[in-house]
Amino acid sequence: MKHFVKAAAVMAIVIIVNMIVSIICNMRGIDLNSTVTGAVSTVSAVLLYQGLIRNENKKDNRE
Repeated sequence: MKHFVKAAAVMAIVIIVNMIVSIICNMRGIDLNSTVTGAVSTVSAVLLYQGLIRNENKKDNRE
């Protein structure tokens, strides 16, 4: 259950950052490519999630 909560928190953070970037770009008249934006958001969410659970995985491997 901890992993589900962490994954949900990471996705919420990535979505919020993505919305902020989109708002700033729209205010300046810059159009973002949705395919690239989606790919970057997905990769960043996976990397953040892996970083959050890295310490737990190390503890489990030691025991």
